[in-house]
Amino acid sequence: KILFILNLETMTYESENTGAKFEGRGSFNAQPDQIILTNNYKRWIYFTEDGGDTPGVYVRNKDGTYHTIFEGITGSIYDGDETVGIALSPGRRKLYAGFQDAGVLMEFTRDDGMPFE
Repeated sequence: KILFILNLETMTYESENTGAKFEGRGSFNAQPDQIILTNNYKRWIYFTEDGGDTPGVYVRNKDGTYHTIFEGITGSIYDGDETVGIALSPGRRKLYAGFQDAGVLMEFTRDDGMPFE
């Protein structure tokens, strides 16, 4: 799979192979889904991966580095599940997501109390 990063100000784009920088996490052996841009969209992009053995929520920073927010444990009941409902609260202090088939909805907050950027 390929992630396209569009710059609407300069009308240019970059592309990258989504499996290249995950180092074993979120290799997009299934498919990306549900992308959220934060208010500071030039800095962070939140997205999910559905199906496969690594469904979860991931974030990409402006430098192209990927981070895992959470993912299903390989070999668990979440294998092949779909990550759904990615959303930020109005104040961006809570992030919500769930696993569809397992019927699990989760709420995440930062330990430092700051909003998700």
